[in-house]
Amino acid sequence: MTNDPKPNTPARLISDLRTDCLHFRGDRPCAPHIASGATCACEKIIPAKKSGIIIKLGAAGDVLRTTPLLRALDPLNTGTRIVWVTQYPEMLPPDLCEAVQSNSATLARLYASEWDFCWNLDKDIEACSIAVHVRAREHAGFTLKNGMPHPVDERAWHKFCTGLDNPYSKSNRLTYVQEMFDITGMPYHGEEYCLRSPSAASCRTAENLLPGEGWIGLNTGTGRRWPTRIWPESHWIRLIALLKEQSIKTVIMGGPEEETLNARIAEATGCLWPGVHSLDEYYAMIHRCKCLVTSVTQAMHLAIAAKTPLVLFNNIFNSCEFELYGRGEILSPQTPCDCYYAARCRSGRNCISEITPENTMTAILRTLQA
Repeated sequence: MTNDPKPNTPARLISDLRTDCLHFRGDRPCAPHIASGATCACEKIIPAKKSGIIIKLGAAGDVLRTTPLLRALDPLNTGTRIVWVTQYPEMLPPDLCEAVQSNSATLARLYASEWDFCWNLDKDIEACSIAVHVRAREHAGFTLKNGMPHPVDERAWHKFCTGLDNPYSKSNRLTYVQEMFDITGMPYHGEEYCLRSPSAASCRTAENLLPGEGWIGLNTGTGRRWPTRIWPESHWIRLIALLKEQSIKTVIMGGPEEETLNARIAEATGCLWPGVHSLDEYYAMIHRCKCLVTSVTQAMHLAIAAKTPLVLFNNIFNSCEFELYGRGEILSPQTPCDCYYAARCRSGRNCISEITPENTMTAILRTLQA
């Protein structure tokens, strides 16, 4: 009489479980099991060799332009299990990292385990407070010192200082992506953004809204925090007229904050304004555009991720920080802005209006030809 458990007993299942696999979740079936019924010890196994935490809570655009680190880490080929703590988990690719929000359950889990690395790439109090309690063999980025944010080591000092001293920030010649790589000590080889792809349903919606090819997206939004970045309504109307003269298809884009403005522009120009859509549908629409005209905002980062060329308005930021990967160009006032990193114009100049519709049209044509 044998003492071996029957094939379907819990003991046999437990003995076969590969809890070291990157796909293993513990509280639910793994992705290969859901997709094809694969069981542990299947050909999809990826042994986890390292585990690490990335803390990048927000803003949304800064989360997006930190995702090139996922390409460099290459979790599926290096066996690196990554837990990314963020306020925007829906943006991150689930096959490369486990994106979680900062809450009591997440913190309990982080503090109860030991990790190979903890990269905190945010300089705010909340992120630093999380990082300082994580037990990891390697820490990079920012921590707390005397209750205030502080660089972990020499590699983080540059990014720390650009947020504290405007003259130093103006002299910076590194892109934001390069700064993130420098903080972690990883070499930067032009790695692109790495986002979750739009769903099939969102792609169908975008195709219905923007049939065919050749669309130019006009994103009017900047967010309420930054009035200094708002391009005048009259400039948008003039630009649409110039695009129509060239028989170029245009679509006005924006979120809830721009709904009234966009409706006025659409009424004045006859330009397509498909209304407000979900973030995933918005991303799918940007995928369908041949070029996107926008100020520095979330749409800019979504376009970079979608590899949609940009004509980017910038006045109050250091243009060196933006990595466009050679797709498109940045338009700025001829005379530099007087209000560096300021939410409201201090001089009354409103320098964003000095970027003309005619110069913008020329930049669009150059981008389309490129």
